[in-house]
Amino acid sequence: MFQSDRGAGSHPSRSLHQTSPIPGPEFVRVLLCEDNEIYRIGLRVLIELEPDLVVVGEVVDVASACSLADLVDPHIVVIRQGLLQNVHEESVRELCGRDRAVLILAETESELDLAEALRAGVRGYLSRWVAAPRLVDGIRALAKDELVLDPAFARHLVQFLTAEPTGPAETPAQLSALNRLTERQRAVALLVAEGMTNGEIGALLSVSNATVKSHITAVSRRLGVRGRIQLAIFVNNNIAL
Repeated sequence: MFQSDRGAGSHPSRSLHQTSPIPGPEFVRVLLCEDNEIYRIGLRVLIELEPDLVVVGEVVDVASACSLADLVDPHIVVIRQGLLQNVHEESVRELCGRDRAVLILAETESELDLAEALRAGVRGYLSRWVAAPRLVDGIRALAKDELVLDPAFARHLVQFLTAEPTGPAETPAQLSALNRLTERQRAVALLVAEGMTNGEIGALLSVSNATVKSHITAVSRRLGVRGRIQLAIFVNNNIAL
């Protein structure tokens, strides 16, 4: 399905290009960003053993991932954490755009790395040594717009969400937007901040997943945030909600 990348590990600018048509909507399309050839091949084999997942491209650096993502339109981009060193946050934001989800395979428990990833819009953060079933389940969950976080990093997320804000204070327009949320939008926003999935929120409020997603989209637009992680951070930092 793909051209050979023999020696790609020693040539980080090389990427593999897709040689077949983009799969249909029944597949979750995955783009791999991994510079270790053996590990990348293992990821590809593992993912393509699943009947609903397909690898649509492979690259060895973030710049190539940004370029190829526009061509193969993946749902999920899987990136080794080490490849994000010295990469501008805007590049990660670009990968998180267009309804794509980024899954970082982390090699350390650095709180700073996790915080930066969350700010950039990343919704998936698993250990690089995660068990195979957890990895494929995580890819599917991200495709459903859910948060995927390795339990080993959960304490860092709690610290990040509850820490005193270090950035500029919210603008009057943002605070005013909080007050303009409907009662149902407030309820959904609070439940997102508690870490509940769309399915769990829908069951609690007796509404469909599509309705929950619509509320989250409307709230995020009104508050000027991107994704459920940034929404959760905003809510936790504003008790006025």
